[in-house]
Amino acid sequence: MIRNFYAKQLLLLIFIFCAPSLTFGQIYLNTFTGASACPTPGNVATAIPGVTGTELTRNTITCTAFSNAFNSTTLNNTATINNNSYIEFSVTADAGFQLNVTSLTFFRQGSASAPNQLEIRYSTDGFATSTAWGAAPLTVTSPGATTNWDFDDFTVASGVKLTFRIYPYGPQRADLSANTASTGASFRMDNVTLNGTVISPMPVKLSSFKGSCENNSVLLKWETTWEDQNEGFEVQKSVDAINFHKVGYVAGNSTTLLKSSYEFSDTGIKSEQTFYYRLKQIDLDGSYEYSRIIAVKSDSGDEKLFVYPNPTTGTFEIKSLELKNPEIRLYNHLGKEVPIKISKSENMDSYQIIIKGNPTPGIFELKINDTNGDSKPRSVKVSVIE
Repeated sequence: MIRNFYAKQLLLLIFIFCAPSLTFGQIYLNTFTGASACPTPGNVATAIPGVTGTELTRNTITCTAFSNAFNSTTLNNTATINNNSYIEFSVTADAGFQLNVTSLTFFRQGSASAPNQLEIRYSTDGFATSTAWGAAPLTVTSPGATTNWDFDDFTVASGVKLTFRIYPYGPQRADLSANTASTGASFRMDNVTLNGTVISPMPVKLSSFKGSCENNSVLLKWETTWEDQNEGFEVQKSVDAINFHKVGYVAGNSTTLLKSSYEFSDTGIKSEQTFYYRLKQIDLDGSYEYSRIIAVKSDSGDEKLFVYPNPTTGTFEIKSLELKNPEIRLYNHLGKEVPIKISKSENMDSYQIIIKGNPTPGIFELKINDTNGDSKPRSVKVSVIE
């Protein structure tokens, strides 16, 4: 048995006072205090508002009595990670919140004959898939050490359970002696801390929004990754990407963690005209958010000309299978020509347009004239946004 476990207190003080200022906060904390007993005393998760956390649990690993630590035995002393031999805890963002997770920190210590290898993984789908550290430091004996897994930041949606598993394993002993590690040795944890922030997200995660012209109508389609208290979507339309009016409404799915698909058809569309659409997503409490704006050009009945993206921040492409040698010019709302850079694609059927300088947001007119005379002059409205 290790006799210097309490030296970790000094170690942690050194870590706190000598470390640089941290920019993240604690989402979850579990610090163990109490007498030597099983089940482990003080196994109480402390989570910040907006988060629900679980206590530490063991799978095939068992409790062994020790004071002021989460002490475990029946360890895996083989060279291969046993997917059923782990310590686990979870956090879940409450309704109306989501997690931005940045790192995991905890104190670790093994008895002399404990396996000294360690793996840590996290999952948001019950470990159907998971992310593994793969480079966790070795477990040491007295006085122990603090482990910090600074993984790539990621976001977890409301209601999704994020679970961490810690896998002690390996034939090498923590004291590095020549003997094989013992399954009856012990592995201890304390000050388990999950760092990051809790944010109140948009009530709906809109993953796609697009439109197409079909038989004198515009078909709008959109998908959500998840929804929280979503009453529905007001479909709004404009001819100048500035002044919008309501053309329809589609009911939402209230609260769901599943992907949802929606569509709306705007009928009676005039040909050869560009229309702009956006979604006004409305919560059950009446609050709302707007989606990005998309543009759909109705069919002309002959040549197809595509401008993408539109609206644009200043760089876009035009594509037509019939343009041979186009002369392309751009004009602002005053009719003044705006300087642009034109680059032709390798397959010769599309052109990248870059507006030079810092264009003022608004509606521009793109005029295209095929100098070979094979296609009539075309004019397309382009919306420039910040």
